[in-house]
Amino acid sequence: MDIQLKTGCFDDAALVRRVVFMDEQGYENEFDAIDEDQNCIHVTLYVDGELAGCSRVFPEELERVADAEAPVLPACDMDEGVAAGETYIMGRVAVLPAMRRRGLASKIVEASEATACDAGAKLIKLHAQEYVLPLYAKAGYTQIAPVDYEDEGQPHVWMAKRVDGRYGRSFSAGSWGRSLAIGASERLDIQFFDSVCIYAR
Repeated sequence: MDIQLKTGCFDDAALVRRVVFMDEQGYENEFDAIDEDQNCIHVTLYVDGELAGCSRVFPEELERVADAEAPVLPACDMDEGVAAGETYIMGRVAVLPAMRRRGLASKIVEASEATACDAGAKLIKLHAQEYVLPLYAKAGYTQIAPVDYEDEGQPHVWMAKRVDGRYGRSFSAGSWGRSLAIGASERLDIQFFDSVCIYAR
């Protein structure tokens, strides 16, 4: 299985998000101003050259810019020592239906962490759908708030993870093209490529 990850290809990320979040799960407000901000990093994953999944990571401050009424992220012990601009939000993690049951969501999460670390993140927070909590718990995320229904009435939970080594294992992509450890018994060479897709909305 040849896995490739790209950043900056919103066109492909949008395709995955429409299929998964809108067509499959019924969300209506899938896209927002954050998607178009230059500080929002779109990550896309391909298997043997075929689009498989996506995510996005961005500095926490972008939520305030995009929506002044957006709920404030819950505070937690992991906030200590994290300066402004060093908390990133990971979201829109999705895998196309035909590509599931291959462990790709975990690879997207790990690649997204590496991307955020490269951009300066020390702490990552995410608003996970309740049914996928085990995926993020396995990746080292801790629940920091009770279940809420802020996102179109669906049950979600805020989780967080320090990625600067203060609370355990951390890593950084360092430079595009380096290998990332994917699991205890598995190592894949994952290549990142900066790419820009021209798109119209």
